[in-house]
Amino acid sequence: MSQSRQEAFQRLRPPCVELSSTALRFKADQASVKAVLLALEPVHDVLQSLGSQDLLDERLAEYAFFPLTHIFNQSRRLSPHVLEVAVRCVETLVSRGWRDRLLPEMARQLLILMGLLVSQDSKGQQEPATDELKTASFDCIRAIIVQVGRSGSKILDEVGDKNIVDQLVYQLLQALAESSSEDVQISAAHALVELISAITNFAVLASLLPRTVSTLVKVLRPSTQARRTRRVLVAYLELLKLILGKTLSDEVVKENVDQGGKETVKSSDQQPQSILDKSWLDATTPQVDIALVQVVKLRTHEGADVARALLDLCVLIVEDCSRTLARSAPLMVETMVVLCRSADSARANAVLKHLLTSRPDIADILSGKFYDWALALPRVMQGHDDRPKQQMLGQVATSFVALVDSWNATDELSSRIAATLVDSVSAAIGPTESKTKLVNEAPSDSIFDLVEGPNRPGAEFKPIILSHQSQQSSTKELLKFVGMLKSQTFSQGVTRSIINQTLDPNVNRRLAATWLALAFLRSPSQDTIDIDDFIKDNASQSDMQLSRPFLVSDLYALTLPNLLQYADAKTEGTADWRLVAMSLESLTLQASQLGRSYRIELMETLFPILILFGDENAILQHHAVTALNFLASACEYKSAAEMLVDNVDYLVNAVALRLNAFDVSPDSLQVIAMMMKLCGARLLPHLDDLIGSMFGALDNFHGYPTLVENLFSVLKMMVEQSSKTPEVLAIKSNKGPDTDGAIGVRLSAVEDILSDLRTRQERKKRSDQDNEAITAAPHRPWTKAEDGLGNNGPEQSGDAEDDEENDGPLEHTNGDKEPALSKSHQLLLNIAQSAVPHMSSPSPKVRLTLLQLLEEVCPVLAREENSFLPLVNTVWPAITPRLLTKDEQSSYDMPYTVQAAADTISTMCRAAGSFMTSRIEEIFGDLEALFRRVYSTVTSTKTSRQKLSSANSNLAGLGSGAFLDVRNLQQHTMAESGGSFAFNQDSGAVPTSTRRILESLVALFISILRYVRISEDNADKVFTLLAPLMDMPGKEEVKAALKEYNEDAVWLFEQYGIV
Repeated sequence: MSQSRQEAFQRLRPPCVELSSTALRFKADQASVKAVLLALEPVHDVLQSLGSQDLLDERLAEYAFFPLTHIFNQSRRLSPHVLEVAVRCVETLVSRGWRDRLLPEMARQLLILMGLLVSQDSKGQQEPATDELKTASFDCIRAIIVQVGRSGSKILDEVGDKNIVDQLVYQLLQALAESSSEDVQISAAHALVELISAITNFAVLASLLPRTVSTLVKVLRPSTQARRTRRVLVAYLELLKLILGKTLSDEVVKENVDQGGKETVKSSDQQPQSILDKSWLDATTPQVDIALVQVVKLRTHEGADVARALLDLCVLIVEDCSRTLARSAPLMVETMVVLCRSADSARANAVLKHLLTSRPDIADILSGKFYDWALALPRVMQGHDDRPKQQMLGQVATSFVALVDSWNATDELSSRIAATLVDSVSAAIGPTESKTKLVNEAPSDSIFDLVEGPNRPGAEFKPIILSHQSQQSSTKELLKFVGMLKSQTFSQGVTRSIINQTLDPNVNRRLAATWLALAFLRSPSQDTIDIDDFIKDNASQSDMQLSRPFLVSDLYALTLPNLLQYADAKTEGTADWRLVAMSLESLTLQASQLGRSYRIELMETLFPILILFGDENAILQHHAVTALNFLASACEYKSAAEMLVDNVDYLVNAVALRLNAFDVSPDSLQVIAMMMKLCGARLLPHLDDLIGSMFGALDNFHGYPTLVENLFSVLKMMVEQSSKTPEVLAIKSNKGPDTDGAIGVRLSAVEDILSDLRTRQERKKRSDQDNEAITAAPHRPWTKAEDGLGNNGPEQSGDAEDDEENDGPLEHTNGDKEPALSKSHQLLLNIAQSAVPHMSSPSPKVRLTLLQLLEEVCPVLAREENSFLPLVNTVWPAITPRLLTKDEQSSYDMPYTVQAAADTISTMCRAAGSFMTSRIEEIFGDLEALFRRVYSTVTSTKTSRQKLSSANSNLAGLGSGAFLDVRNLQQHTMAESGGSFAFNQDSGAVPTSTRRILESLVALFISILRYVRISEDNADKVFTLLAPLMDMPGKEEVKAALKEYNEDAVWLFEQYGIV
């Protein structure tokens, strides 16, 4: 005995002796189960240590196995944990001790023993076998079978009474199907793999096939009740692959069935028995084909290892079982196509490509599958479930690319895939038309926010079709397919076939073809035409027509009419906004390809795009905005506004021609409004002819209030946008330094009085001299010579005299001649003056628009007094009737018109200043009465109206110097209104509108008090009217204005409530 072996024995002997002693005492009921476990664990540890050091042999294994026999003899009394440790010891003895020297009979006994330990039918056992015990037993069975196979023993091939395989297989398959433990399932599967690998008897394997396949189909079928891990599924698939390969592969069947016709074995009585014949094969293969249908459902599993194991099974059936399982070949090819899009797609694609290259029959099968799927795809796309669409698209894409890689792409194949794609997308469009309509009817945000400022390169077109949430996955898969096709050399042929279908009479097919063509042509790489293509002799016309630039140009030419004819088609009721949106996308594609060269095309396309800004469809509006931004970027403009300004002549002429032709449709006005919104005041100088056409339309159609309202709304927008950037208008200020700002109260001193007297004396002296010069007789004749008029005739002398008389007062003016008004300035003046004739329009909205227009334009024009003050003089008679009506019963002005008139006059007071003095003085009485009436309506109940009437009578005596006690009135008003204006529900006026009128009147009186030099009596009346309001919440401006006028009076009012 070698020294190492002696040392191993010395280490093994004490625990084995102790275990044997303890086991015997347990048998005699003198030791507990725990004592047995404590004695068994040192044996297990020593065996593990010796096994890892490779110090065990068959003799040491026999020595160590002896005490274990006592454990197994008492297995029904011991706990499963004790048995588990004992089985682990046996596994170590078999794999590290006996190894391939394990005696067949010993192996048989051990296999039987392990089967008994895990059997559920054991009687008298204290506890059922645990998962740990089952796992250990199956691992031990696997180790025993491995050593039996290495030893060359035939105990697993025996039939009849000595057959032990059937029972083992039954127990292992039962564990596969019924156990819920992953470790038990994997251990049983591995044991079965070793068992089937070790069996060499075909008849035995054939007998195991039905039960094994049946069980595996049951456990591999996807189920929500029994979910199995990826490791378990992989182990089961490997087991299925093994048994099918060992029983139904072409070579095995040829050796054991075809050539011999029958296989015979000798039973224990040496009598030959017929086991298998051709009928067995015919009966077995159809059942296996059916079973595979269930197994391949795992092809949609997300695990890469599962996909790899399933791919190995498919390859086995296609390559090794091509004759026996020929009917399953199409199913396996289909499964491999699906696996080409799994996590292990690279390997699956390589395998499929290899099979298509080496096996023409597989290529024929895949070709047939492709055409079947292509025919079924449109029907599948009509469904509501997105997953079948996604799967079918993936199968069509993979099979098409695989066929093209294996064969040369033919025109027939390209046309077929193009037609399939168009049919499929067209079918998918139909079910979502109603859903899309509901979405499109939703109101849109302000479209001007999307195009103001510089270009927005991040903006994208919103999806037009296949945009429903339920279609997202299938659409993504479809675009992935298109991306895959774009990378192929034949993609231009497919694109050409699709573009040819953009003129299909069916709208859905036209949409589908256009959408697909855009998907094929939209690419970050911009291919251009190589000049060498025109020079080389081998460059054909057909090759050039398949280049990307030609394809883009053709698509642009075919879809542009949808945009240009949209207005007419919309009138006829035949328009489809989706085709217009697609046309916009193809337009931007062409512009991005041509770049700056596309600018000349803007003369044809820009105006129709701008018209879409006024369309009622929100998505089409967004498309137009995005297209405008893309066009500006493609044509190398800094912004969309710059592009519009650069093309303003064409756009303005287009609108003017429409107006001159009596075409007053809202589309044209919408274009101008949008252009003004984008470009602002810098566009105004280009609109002189257009504004003239608009004035002509106003004269021709003044009897149509809606049209007049629309026209003035556009003019108002011109004014609004111009007022935002007054520096662009080039309106130079000619106001003196003392003409701006509020008018303050200044107390006269003695020097001021003396200066005023001197000024009056000088003025009187000049007046007397002028009168004397006029009435005095001439002291010389009016002759030509003395006047230096030359030899002019009498008529000429008279004319010259008239000219002298006329030019005399202008001599100083001509010396300092005012610069001519800028074009923008003159246009704004014309717009403001055009409002006067229409201020009496029967439409309240028109009057409101005009008043708002004047309110906007006054601050802009006020910088140049020589033109502004005459404008004030012109518009004043038209504005005051909107605010003040002599006969209340005949008043037809709406409250918002009265409010707008007050706001406009207030703006004019701030802009014109003391020029408004006489006008305000003229209407002050009516203005005061209006204020009192509105104030009374807003703040008074019946009682408070009586008090206000009494207070008003006191106000009448203000001119005689009487003081008015308004504190009680203020406190009463505040108490009734809760600190704000209260509404009189008994009055006929609308409370909200009346309150707004009062707010505007308050603002008007503040402007008068600050900017207009009115009489002191009227100024005091304004103070008295506003004083009760200055302490109300939100009326800080009132108090500030009153303090500017007379701070002492404000203090007196606050202290004593009197003025």
